[in-house]
Order: sequence, then structure tokens, then C-alpha cells
Amino acid sequence: NKLAYEQLETQRFVRSHGIVDFKFNPFFPVNTLQLMRMAVAAQNEGMLPIYMDAVFHHMWIAPRKMDDPEVVKAALTESHIDPALLERAQAPEVKAALIANTEDAVSRGTFGIPTFFVDGEIFFRQTRLRAL
Repeated sequence: NKLAYEQLETQRFVRSHGIVDFKFNPFFPVNTLQLMRMAVAAQNEGMLPIYMDAVFHHMWIAPRKMDDPEVVKAALTESHIDPALLERAQAPEVKAALIANTEDAVSRGTFGIPTFFVDGEIFFRQTRLRAL
């Protein structure tokens, strides 16, 4: 029931914001560990915004199975990102940074995604941002 409700809330959000290119990913939920590690590596390399645009594109606009390493490499290549980012994301310092980021988020009260902090105040899910 929760997944069906989440899909309903997502469709409401998409409609209310006039988002026209969103497609629900038929492979959802996916294991995002590698994507999160690559985000840390991309941030270290100064390319986090480009990486995030590519990942969100391949998750929610042109949906792919983004927990399959070969699919991820193809998606990165198509997005003009070096697919070796997947290998660089396996570095011990990247893994340690993701663990530290996760521990920091939990210590701030995070319990799920998406969670936002605005002026130090926690908001869970994009629908809660209307309270601002």
C-alpha cells in the first residue's frame, strides 16, 4: 500500500508543479548504494550537479535500471560522464565519506528520503516544503 500511495503523491506533485517529462521508473525501487557512492566521487571531482542531472534523467525521465552496473555505465557514457566514475566510487575514502554523510544525516534527524533542511529545520518529502 505504501508504494501505491507514494506513487499517488508523486503524481500529485508532478501535476501541481507542471512537470511534463516525469516517468515513474518501472525498476523502482532500486538499490542506490552505488549511485550514492558515485555522487560522493562526483562531488570530490567538482561535477556533482552534472552527475545529479544525469542520474535523475535516467531514473525519472528516461527510466533505466540504475542498480545494474552495465546500465549505469551506459547511462553515464550517454550523459558524457566518464563511466570509470563507477570504479572511482569504490575507493575507500569515498566509501568512508558516504558513511560519514549518512551518520551526519541520521544525527540531524533524517529517517527517509527526500529530507530537506531549510534554515536548520527538517522537512520530510517535497510535499512538506509548502509549510515554508
